[in-house]
Amino acid sequence: IYIEKAEGRTRTELAHLKALIAWLEARLAEEPPTGLAVYYRKFLAESYSLLGSALTLAGRAADGVEAFLAASRLEEDGAQSIAEYSNALFALNYVSEGERASFAGLLAGFDGFFCREDRVPLMFHAHERLRIGYISPDLRHHAVAFFLLPLLRAFDRGRFDVFCYANNREDAVSRAMAQQDGVVWRNILGLSPDDAARLIAADEIDILVDLSGHTSDNCLPVLARKPAPVQITGLGYMGRTGLSTIDYVLGDMVLDADAADVGSERPLCLPHSHFCYLPFVAMPDAAPPPSLTRGFVTFGCFNNYSKVTDEMLLLWRRLLEDVPGARLLLKSRLFGSAEGRELAAERFRRLGLDASRVELRGFSADYLAEYADMDIALDTAPYTGGLTTCEALYMGVPVVTLKGGTHGARFGASLLRNAGLAELVAESAAQYAEIAGLLAASPETLAMLREKQRDILLASHLMNFRWYVREVEAAYEAVWREWEERDARAGR
Repeated sequence: IYIEKAEGRTRTELAHLKALIAWLEARLAEEPPTGLAVYYRKFLAESYSLLGSALTLAGRAADGVEAFLAASRLEEDGAQSIAEYSNALFALNYVSEGERASFAGLLAGFDGFFCREDRVPLMFHAHERLRIGYISPDLRHHAVAFFLLPLLRAFDRGRFDVFCYANNREDAVSRAMAQQDGVVWRNILGLSPDDAARLIAADEIDILVDLSGHTSDNCLPVLARKPAPVQITGLGYMGRTGLSTIDYVLGDMVLDADAADVGSERPLCLPHSHFCYLPFVAMPDAAPPPSLTRGFVTFGCFNNYSKVTDEMLLLWRRLLEDVPGARLLLKSRLFGSAEGRELAAERFRRLGLDASRVELRGFSADYLAEYADMDIALDTAPYTGGLTTCEALYMGVPVVTLKGGTHGARFGASLLRNAGLAELVAESAAQYAEIAGLLAASPETLAMLREKQRDILLASHLMNFRWYVREVEAAYEAVWREWEERDARAGR
């Protein structure tokens, strides 16, 4: 099964996992109980976890959530049970809004894995400069690094001390971040949550910022131990974590315009963008729109295929029907194998999408150059693009996004408004199709955006890293003053 997973034989992997799960469940149901029950139960939990990953990859996220929850229930290893529950919460972001009702209590359930007795005792210290800690498994060559780099490069060294806690193997990007002037770098890979929390507490961090949420190898069990007086989550995840020990979710006035300011994980709204895009790799020059020479428009999406809901595919089908001769270019890991492409083609047929007008491409190192093959990028919903959208815009490709009703579903809207491209934000599916259709019908607009869009970005709030860092620092100081006032009222 692991070989099938590594080689992208997703259909075969799914079939073998289902057969293995059925066999293990039958053995565990036998009377008298088998002496191998402990091992079978462990294998069953692992099989459900693999099933959750394969289902989510194949575009069946709701089934993936159920599989991860089964793995969490079966796991007798407490840390792994928490990890599987986290996997379920992460996969839930891929689920269309209409399918989420049955998972209504899932987020609140995460806090139940932790208890107050596990929290680290804090000694309260007054520092000359506010101590900020960033913690993540992605302090390496990863999308998060693009958004963290401004905060390491441009922070006010007279007012702040910055610490980074990297729960990952290090690479060239890690080393570059660690060498930023004034940054204290700690690698916590292999430390238990208790040990990592004690290390952070010993560093007397005032504000600890989680950058990973429920993503893989996350550090939420560390934050559950409350090693810093104020804790914030943001940048690397698209919403709340469910932890009562996290005080704020970093956001902005687009993401959280109508959010309730109650309980834990309150919205911490920046005046402009909640993140700043600062590419640290060489970017190719923007190419002319391919439609100028091909004679037809190519819509495209390089977002993870797991984000592509049935509702999104139906909306894209409508676009292909409305724009004569148009094509759709999709790029994702699933499409790197024949079985993955077959799974996608079956789904297209089920939804009435003409597969002959869709091109599927797998991962590649030179993917940025492939934006030359796309006229208009189509964002996904409710799980929108982040770094992918930034890269498309930087390559001169306009991105049409659908503004959702939650913090996470508005990432695309926030990004485009702060990029100076608010006219590409749709308030409804009908408007999404209208905007994309109008762009497709205007080769002059597409050509102009290829020529001017990078300059628009460079002059926007999305890429003004010095302005962004000042706004983040002002937010840090505001929440710290609020904490000090609460602490004073408590008489500590």
